[in-house]
Amino acid sequence: MLLTSSLGKLVLLSILTGGCVFGLAADPADGTLQISYAFSTAQGLEPSYQIAIWLEKEDGQFVKTLFISEYLAYGGFNDPTICPEWSKLAGWDKATEAEYDAVSKPTPPIGSNTLKVDCKARGIEPGPYVYCAEVHIVENFNILYKGKITIGGAVAEDTAVATYIPQKHESAPDVIHSVSAKYIPGGTPAAQERKP
Repeated sequence: MLLTSSLGKLVLLSILTGGCVFGLAADPADGTLQISYAFSTAQGLEPSYQIAIWLEKEDGQFVKTLFISEYLAYGGFNDPTICPEWSKLAGWDKATEAEYDAVSKPTPPIGSNTLKVDCKARGIEPGPYVYCAEVHIVENFNILYKGKITIGGAVAEDTAVATYIPQKHESAPDVIHSVSAKYIPGGTPAAQERKP
């Protein structure tokens, strides 16, 4: 009787938690994650503008790369001075050709940019995440922005906060700025826009 009762509780708990008790993954969220940022010029130097954008769980566990500049994708990740936080977490040396194709694109231009990610197509499950955008300036100088966003459910928005690695570069403090994220549920007009 104890076994039946425990099994019944486990089945009920599984139903209530969407199958998570048995380690089943949730279905991907039906919506769009938009990560917006702006690149600006720097005084007296030419930044590389190599950029990596990725998601982490709230505990810091790496989830997936959403975008990386082509140079970074095709070998630049081996340089420990370029986007070092992403390089430490991503395990990009083990990336598949499909992953390369899905996320690597030319370095975005100066000005405002928005990355639009189809959560269902990219297999992003509903839940709270930390979104990250790291850009390389020169030498070992990088800027890392992090913010929190909840994917799935209602519209959610957030503005990220900068960390300077190893410190703020005096000639390029704002090479990347205005970093924010917005989740738009599927079925809303903005989520139905064509994605690049």
